[in-house]
Amino acid sequence: MPLLRKDKTILIITYYWPPSGGAGVQRWLKLTHYLCEMGHTIHVIAPDPKYASYAVTDESLALEVHPNLKVHFTQSFEPLNLYQKLIGKKNMPTAGLGGIDHKNPIQKAVVFLRSNLFIPDPRKYWNRYAIEKAKQLIREEGIETVITSSPPHSTQLIGYELKKMFDLRWIVDFRDMWTDIYYYSLLNHSKLSHKINLRYERKVIETADHIVTASPVYIPFFKSKSPAISSNKFTSIPNGYDPKDFEEFNYQLKTDFVITYTGTISDQYNILPFLDALQMFKNNHPEASFKLQFVGSTYPELTEEISVRELTNHTAYSTYVPHHQSISFLETSYILLVCGPLNSSGQEGGIPAKVYEYMASGRPIIYIGKEDGFVADMLRETQTGISQKQDHKKVYEYVCKHYEQWQKGIVHKAPNDKIIKYSRPAQAVEYYNLL
Repeated sequence: MPLLRKDKTILIITYYWPPSGGAGVQRWLKLTHYLCEMGHTIHVIAPDPKYASYAVTDESLALEVHPNLKVHFTQSFEPLNLYQKLIGKKNMPTAGLGGIDHKNPIQKAVVFLRSNLFIPDPRKYWNRYAIEKAKQLIREEGIETVITSSPPHSTQLIGYELKKMFDLRWIVDFRDMWTDIYYYSLLNHSKLSHKINLRYERKVIETADHIVTASPVYIPFFKSKSPAISSNKFTSIPNGYDPKDFEEFNYQLKTDFVITYTGTISDQYNILPFLDALQMFKNNHPEASFKLQFVGSTYPELTEEISVRELTNHTAYSTYVPHHQSISFLETSYILLVCGPLNSSGQEGGIPAKVYEYMASGRPIIYIGKEDGFVADMLRETQTGISQKQDHKKVYEYVCKHYEQWQKGIVHKAPNDKIIKYSRPAQAVEYYNLL
């Protein structure tokens, strides 16, 4: 069947789509919304929720899908679903291995099997269904531009196969790094599985027409995989915040001085300098009514770290909540905490997507991570927070400063216009220009 030319028609292939929850779904849910408003015709291929293995779900996100968007759900085969039925959901490692218990032999076995039997990842069995649907849409709709988004990085192999079959423009969108992600060492790859991963990664970056990364930090890592890759092949379009999520943001003060961390936190994140600072704050301000709250998945040893610092009575935990509820946690917080994990090279091994919504909230931010990295530079540029890697005394001083402001009833609101370039509409414009 001959191809029909249809300008501005784009195919997005992404594993995570509503009702999937978590950070992974946000990027293309938001970008497609604004690209549709700019006049693009967007088709999305994703696994049918009946077959997909999502760590968390958020039914409310389905309300944010643009009405003009054409979503095509396909069948999938998911080994992770079979494992979950056999060993129970509580034994399944969470996204980014945030909740993994290294003392749990079942979880360790699941991680080993995931890394060495299913390369590059267990969701690769969705590929054949996605490829068949993509072939149909490319022929029927005359699609000339395909974007594949990962993780899971097996999704990039869909684009690789389609590029071999059709004369189309293939854009790879990396929300995270592949073999340089901060938790890669925890996957316990054999030498063979690691070698196969590197080969897949190299094939993808060499074959793609263009590569977009969610941070400029990622580009040197991908570029280093092949001498055939030019820097001109890369564009960095970061994650961001959606202004619509903050239209009715309620700036309020609570009776407690609240510090909040939202999202996943694993033992690869160095939260200890902050906990040391908070212990110092408690000791020096015994009268203070304060609360540290975690909203999302935490690693098992975190409660022990909090306990030895005698912070247990000041700490609250909440499991994953729908996205709109996570925004409401920001409304009732005075300081927002975020940690940035480092990879084996000592560089930022992942850019926490939550930091953009933190900036949009206007709340002061404490970032525990690389002090001369992407996030630190962004916080300095937007004047929205501080960055520290180890110095808990400076973190303590920052907490004290804002505790005094909280006592005076000072409410921090959305900061200056420097954050606007990190909004989803602004990033959609960048993608529009790229397309």
